[in-house]
Amino acid sequence: MSARVDLRTLQRWMSFVVQHPATADIAVANRRATALVPKRTFDARGVVLGNERMTPADQLQVYNGAYLARLVEVMQGDFGAVQHVTGPQLFERLVARYLTPHPSRHPNLNQLGRQFAAFLSRQRTLAHRSFLVELATLERAMSEAFDAPEFEPMDPGELARVPAERWHAARFVANPSVELLSFRYPIDEFFQAWKDGEPRAVPRRRASWLCVYRRDDRVWRQRLQKPAHAVLAALCAGRPLGEALELAAGAGEVGEWFQGFARDGLFTAVQFRGGRRARPRSRS
Repeated sequence: MSARVDLRTLQRWMSFVVQHPATADIAVANRRATALVPKRTFDARGVVLGNERMTPADQLQVYNGAYLARLVEVMQGDFGAVQHVTGPQLFERLVARYLTPHPSRHPNLNQLGRQFAAFLSRQRTLAHRSFLVELATLERAMSEAFDAPEFEPMDPGELARVPAERWHAARFVANPSVELLSFRYPIDEFFQAWKDGEPRAVPRRRASWLCVYRRDDRVWRQRLQKPAHAVLAALCAGRPLGEALELAAGAGEVGEWFQGFARDGLFTAVQFRGGRRARPRSRS
């Protein structure tokens, strides 16, 4: 066998066959497969021997179906709300198509769905496409928040030690799990209803804003009004507090927003130009 097919070629062929969305007998006849291992070589049992109970194609099929099924399970776990909208059969077909340009290449399977929202945006005939893209974006943000590096939230007492005359120049460092999202649909309302077992129809467009973050080893979602979203986005971008608050001029709840951001652990440090206040050490 080794004289006819070298190990590296055999590995590439095997990888293609077990990942192929169709059955193994179709996969081994595919043009990409036969460019690596000719069909006549396979038929002559030059790469898979078979036995009295199973043909070479039957043996390959054991791995072929299991591989795709496992990756579909991973994507179902990460995008359960998307599957609820599409239905399980269409979702599986979408995942199979997604895996062709985006195969699993990372030991952490949480990375598998990184491009799924972008993939859905290119499916021109997909019903409710724009809504599904935003729903997938939320579910992906939750996975990323869970997987974000370890951090130590800023001690709320640190804020009390900032002199009043320096507040306008204070800059805050966001914890690495924070992700701010803006949607054209009420995505979080739909997602929460699904989580509560109260599924709804795909809603009409209504703008919404959200903060996704991790706290105490749990992923949280906080709905925001547009001005609060703008202030928090400015702070996370490193803009001074005075500039950030100007984005919410006229909103009476600004102080409450800011206290809530700090209380929820969205920041890890407060800094000033030309120096910084004590920053807690990361646990990583």
